Amino acid sequence: MNEIVALKENLENLIHHHEYLLTLAGKKTKAIQRSDRKALEEIVRLEQGEARTLRQLEKERRRVVTTFIDHHCPHLEADAPMMQWVSYVPEKERLEVEKQRERLQTAIRHLQAKNNLNQQLLNDGLAFVSAMLDAIRFEDYTMYTSAANTKKTNEHERFSTFDSRA
Repeated sequence: MNEIVALKENLENLIHHHEYLLTLAGKKTKAIQRSDRKALEEIVRLEQGEARTLRQLEKERRRVVTTFIDHHCPHLEADAPMMQWVSYVPEKERLEVEKQRERLQTAIRHLQAKNNLNQQLLNDGLAFVSAMLDAIRFEDYTMYTSAANTKKTNEHERFSTFDSRA
């Protein structure tokens, strides 16, 4: 059952890295609210490193699960969902694996919620900046229009009695 030990270690690592991303997402929220560009750049750099690590961990998890399925339940597809193969895990380990799965899913849900909040904050900030730029452009346009362009003429004064639009 080396696959089970490897799977439990892998799930713990996935949980740890997702929880770290959740911490970074909280710091990102504060940095967005403070408009701290340097902090945001550093957080994004750290997030990119974590994303690479998570991709590697996910590859490893899939490899371990595929090996487990090949040895203990070969009638299942190699990429079968956990609910299909977890019943082949001995009871004690199965409970641990299911708890880890639940913890990982909870961390992912919280991370998605925090990322959605951060995205909304960024969108609101961009909308504010856009509105301010539009206001400045309109103000500049009205302030710097030459007098010649704003001269009003009376339509009747422009035409003589010989001018006709017939």
